[in-house]
Amino acid sequence: MVYIYESRPIDTFDSHFIISGRDQFENDLLIKYGFREWGLIWFHADQYSSGHVYLKLLPNEKSLDDVPEEVLQDCLQLCKSTSIQGNKLDQCKIITTPWHNLRKSGFMKPGEVSYKSTKNCKKIRCYQRNQKLLNRLGKTRVELNDAEPLLHQAKKEKDPSVLLRYVETNRDKLIEEEKSRRREKKSKKKNPNKDDELTDDQSA
Repeated sequence: MVYIYESRPIDTFDSHFIISGRDQFENDLLIKYGFREWGLIWFHADQYSSGHVYLKLLPNEKSLDDVPEEVLQDCLQLCKSTSIQGNKLDQCKIITTPWHNLRKSGFMKPGEVSYKSTKNCKKIRCYQRNQKLLNRLGKTRVELNDAEPLLHQAKKEKDPSVLLRYVETNRDKLIEEEKSRRREKKSKKKNPNKDDELTDDQSA
Protein backbone atom coordinates (compact mmCIF):
# COMPACT_ATOMS: atom_id res chain seq x y z
CA MET A 1 0.00 0.00 0.00
CA VAL A 2 1.26 3.44 -0.95
CA TYR A 3 0.05 6.71 0.57
CA ILE A 4 -0.16 9.88 -1.50
CA TYR A 5 -0.62 13.35 0.02
CA GLU A 6 -1.22 16.71 -1.61
CA SER A 7 0.88 19.54 -0.22
CA ARG A 8 -0.59 22.97 -0.82
CA PRO A 9 -0.03 24.97 2.38
CA ILE A 10 -0.83 28.26 0.62
CA ASP A 11 -3.69 28.57 -1.89
CA THR A 12 -1.55 30.39 -4.43
CA PHE A 13 0.97 27.51 -4.53
CA ASP A 14 0.92 24.80 -7.17
CA SER A 15 0.16 21.41 -5.62
CA HIS A 16 3.12 19.22 -4.69
CA PHE A 17 2.66 15.51 -4.11
CA ILE A 18 4.20 13.53 -1.29
CA ILE A 19 4.46 9.75 -1.54
CA SER A 20 5.14 7.26 1.25
CA GLY A 21 5.06 3.50 1.69
CA ARG A 22 2.95 1.96 4.45
CA ASP A 23 5.79 -0.29 5.62
CA GLN A 24 9.32 -1.38 4.73
CA PHE A 25 8.16 -3.57 1.87
CA GLU A 26 6.30 -0.73 0.15
CA ASN A 27 9.31 1.48 0.82
CA ASP A 28 11.41 -1.02 -1.13
CA LEU A 29 8.91 -0.88 -4.02
CA LEU A 30 9.33 2.88 -4.23
CA ILE A 31 13.11 2.45 -4.36
CA LYS A 32 12.88 -0.35 -6.93
CA TYR A 33 10.53 1.44 -9.29
CA GLY A 34 11.89 4.94 -8.93
CA PHE A 35 13.65 6.60 -11.87
CA ARG A 36 15.54 9.83 -12.33
CA GLU A 37 12.91 11.49 -14.53
CA TRP A 38 10.37 11.18 -11.72
CA GLY A 39 12.18 13.88 -9.77
CA LEU A 40 11.77 12.38 -6.30
CA ILE A 41 13.45 13.71 -3.15
CA TRP A 42 13.72 11.19 -0.30
CA PHE A 43 13.26 12.03 3.42
CA HIS A 44 14.06 9.87 6.45
CA ALA A 45 14.64 10.52 10.15
CA ASP A 46 18.36 10.63 10.91
CA GLN A 47 19.48 8.03 13.47
CA TYR A 48 15.93 6.74 13.96
CA SER A 49 13.58 4.40 12.16
CA SER A 50 10.87 6.20 10.19
CA GLY A 51 8.80 6.01 7.05
CA HIS A 52 10.35 6.75 3.67
CA VAL A 53 8.80 9.98 2.45
CA TYR A 54 9.23 11.25 -1.12
CA LEU A 55 8.50 14.69 -2.52
CA LYS A 56 7.88 14.90 -6.26
CA LEU A 57 9.50 18.01 -7.64
CA LEU A 58 7.54 20.18 -10.05
CA PRO A 59 8.86 20.46 -13.63
CA ASN A 60 10.36 23.89 -12.89
CA GLU A 61 12.15 22.64 -9.76
CA LYS A 62 15.60 21.11 -10.15
CA SER A 63 16.42 20.48 -6.49
CA LEU A 64 15.11 20.92 -2.96
CA ASP A 65 16.49 24.47 -3.01
CA ASP A 66 13.72 25.40 -5.46
CA VAL A 67 10.93 24.08 -3.23
CA PRO A 68 8.92 26.57 -1.11
CA GLU A 69 9.81 26.46 2.59
CA GLU A 70 6.19 25.70 3.52
CA VAL A 71 6.17 22.59 1.31
CA LEU A 72 9.50 21.49 2.75
CA GLN A 73 8.03 21.78 6.25
CA ASP A 74 5.15 19.51 5.20
CA CYS A 75 7.67 16.84 4.21
CA LEU A 76 9.76 17.23 7.36
CA GLN A 77 6.77 17.12 9.70
CA LEU A 78 5.25 14.12 7.92
CA CYS A 79 8.53 12.23 8.06
CA LYS A 80 9.09 13.04 11.75
CA SER A 81 5.53 11.94 12.57
CA THR A 82 6.23 8.46 11.15
CA SER A 83 9.16 7.92 13.51
CA ILE A 84 8.21 6.44 16.89
CA GLN A 85 11.33 7.85 18.55
CA GLY A 86 11.60 11.07 16.55
CA ASN A 87 7.96 11.96 17.05
CA LYS A 88 8.49 12.10 20.82
CA LEU A 89 11.31 14.61 20.54
CA ASP A 90 11.06 18.40 20.45
CA GLN A 91 13.33 18.25 17.45
CA CYS A 92 15.23 15.78 15.31
CA LYS A 93 17.21 15.84 12.09
CA ILE A 94 15.76 14.59 8.83
CA ILE A 95 18.15 13.37 6.16
CA THR A 96 17.21 14.10 2.57
CA THR A 97 18.68 13.16 -0.79
CA PRO A 98 17.50 12.68 -4.40
CA TRP A 99 16.10 9.22 -5.16
CA HIS A 100 18.91 8.51 -7.61
CA ASN A 101 21.45 8.81 -4.78
CA LEU A 102 19.91 5.88 -2.88
CA ARG A 103 21.61 2.50 -3.02
CA LYS A 104 19.88 -0.81 -2.32
CA SER A 105 21.70 -4.15 -2.37
CA GLY A 106 20.39 -7.70 -2.08
CA PHE A 107 22.10 -8.05 1.30
CA MET A 108 20.07 -5.28 2.91
CA LYS A 109 16.95 -5.82 5.00
CA PRO A 110 13.56 -4.55 3.77
CA GLY A 111 13.46 -0.76 4.04
CA GLU A 112 17.22 -0.49 4.51
CA VAL A 113 19.21 1.78 2.19
CA SER A 114 22.61 3.38 1.81
CA TYR A 115 23.87 6.24 -0.35
CA LYS A 116 25.98 6.40 -3.48
CA SER A 117 27.48 9.66 -2.22
CA THR A 118 27.07 11.24 1.21
CA LYS A 119 27.95 14.58 -0.42
CA ASN A 120 24.48 14.57 -1.98
CA CYS A 121 22.79 14.10 1.40
CA LYS A 122 21.53 16.98 3.49
CA LYS A 123 20.35 17.05 7.11
CA ILE A 124 17.57 19.44 8.08
CA ARG A 125 16.30 20.03 11.59
CA CYS A 126 12.58 19.43 12.16
CA TYR A 127 11.03 20.93 15.26
CA GLN A 128 8.08 20.11 17.50
CA ARG A 129 5.10 18.28 16.01
CA ASN A 130 2.74 20.60 14.13
CA GLN A 131 -0.65 18.92 14.48
CA LYS A 132 -2.50 21.53 12.42
CA LEU A 133 -0.15 20.93 9.50
CA LEU A 134 -0.45 17.15 9.81
CA ASN A 135 -4.25 17.37 9.96
CA ARG A 136 -4.25 19.38 6.74
CA LEU A 137 -2.08 16.79 5.00
CA GLY A 138 -4.11 13.92 6.44
CA LYS A 139 -7.28 15.21 4.81
CA THR A 140 -5.64 14.87 1.39
CA ARG A 141 -4.29 11.36 1.89
CA VAL A 142 -5.33 8.59 -0.46
CA GLU A 143 -4.22 4.95 -0.41
CA LEU A 144 -3.30 2.73 -3.32
CA ASN A 145 -3.70 -0.88 -2.20
CA ASP A 146 -1.86 -2.32 -5.20
CA ALA A 147 0.48 0.34 -6.52
CA GLU A 148 3.10 -2.00 -8.00
CA PRO A 149 1.50 -2.31 -11.49
CA LEU A 150 1.29 1.49 -11.75
CA LEU A 151 4.86 1.92 -10.49
CA HIS A 152 6.06 -0.70 -12.98
CA GLN A 153 4.23 1.02 -15.84
CA ALA A 154 5.62 4.43 -14.88
CA LYS A 155 9.19 3.15 -14.83
CA LYS A 156 8.79 1.15 -18.05
CA GLU A 157 7.40 4.16 -19.90
CA LYS A 158 9.63 6.64 -18.03
CA ASP A 159 6.44 8.62 -17.44
CA PRO A 160 6.38 10.42 -14.06
CA SER A 161 2.68 11.24 -14.45
CA VAL A 162 1.32 7.66 -14.46
CA LEU A 163 0.79 7.30 -10.71
CA LEU A 164 -0.47 10.81 -10.05
CA ARG A 165 -2.68 10.80 -13.13
CA TYR A 166 -4.39 7.69 -11.78
CA VAL A 167 -4.85 9.39 -8.41
CA GLU A 168 -6.31 12.53 -9.97
CA THR A 169 -8.70 10.52 -12.16
CA ASN A 170 -9.92 8.43 -9.22
CA ARG A 171 -9.45 10.96 -6.40
CA ASP A 172 -13.08 11.12 -5.22
CA LYS A 173 -13.34 7.34 -5.09
CA LEU A 174 -10.00 6.97 -3.32
CA ILE A 175 -10.87 9.64 -0.74
CA GLU A 176 -14.19 7.94 0.02
CA GLU A 177 -12.39 4.62 0.45
CA GLU A 178 -9.94 6.30 2.82
CA LYS A 179 -12.79 7.83 4.86
CA SER A 180 -14.49 4.44 5.05
CA ARG A 181 -11.30 2.78 6.34
CA ARG A 182 -10.91 5.46 8.99
CA ARG A 183 -14.53 5.08 10.14
CA GLU A 184 -14.08 1.32 10.35
CA LYS A 185 -10.84 1.70 12.29
CA LYS A 186 -12.47 4.18 14.68
CA SER A 187 -15.44 1.86 15.17
CA LYS A 188 -13.16 -1.06 16.02
CA LYS A 189 -11.38 1.03 18.65
CA LYS A 190 -14.72 1.89 20.28
CA ASN A 191 -16.01 -1.69 20.08
CA PRO A 192 -12.95 -3.96 20.19
CA ASN A 193 -15.00 -7.05 21.09
CA LYS A 194 -17.78 -6.53 18.55
CA ASP A 195 -16.50 -9.17 16.12
CA ASP A 196 -16.09 -11.68 18.97
CA GLU A 197 -19.66 -11.04 20.13
CA LEU A 198 -20.98 -11.61 16.62
CA THR A 199 -19.06 -14.86 16.39
CA ASP A 200 -20.45 -16.03 19.75
CA ASP A 201 -24.02 -15.16 18.72
CA GLN A 202 -23.70 -16.98 15.43
CA SER A 203 -22.33 -20.11 17.06
CA ALA A 204 -25.05 -20.19 19.73
